[in-house]
Amino acid sequence: MTSKARGTAYGAWLLLAISAISLILAAVATFNEGNGIAHTPGTYLVLTSTALLLVGSLLLALWHGLPRWLGGLLTFLLLLDLLGTGLAAYLLQTEWLLGAVGVGLVAWLIHVIADPATGTRNQHKTQRQGAAS
Repeated sequence: MTSKARGTAYGAWLLLAISAISLILAAVATFNEGNGIAHTPGTYLVLTSTALLLVGSLLLALWHGLPRWLGGLLTFLLLLDLLGTGLAAYLLQTEWLLGAVGVGLVAWLIHVIADPATGTRNQHKTQRQGAAS
């Protein structure tokens, strides 16, 4: 029996790229002395949240054997991280980071709505159920 090739999860890969860019922008905002917000607790919080966003999106993009509940939980936590980071970027007046988080929300929507990886999990489950009966 041949297995079908898995579809590419474009939304997860786009979210990974945007989270890497967001981490760089947060690091610049945290350590650039000329912006007026460097070395404040808010910038360290945003730096931490973007690092967690990078780790979560890396897991989502690379770990294809996630159980369904864990993938859903990780996707929900990534949404909370994007919204919290976006609010903090708005309050810190870091427009580039706010724009990156906005693109990250679009990538999250692409992942939730259109990524073929979600359908593939259901297809494997259906094949197992068909083989069992």
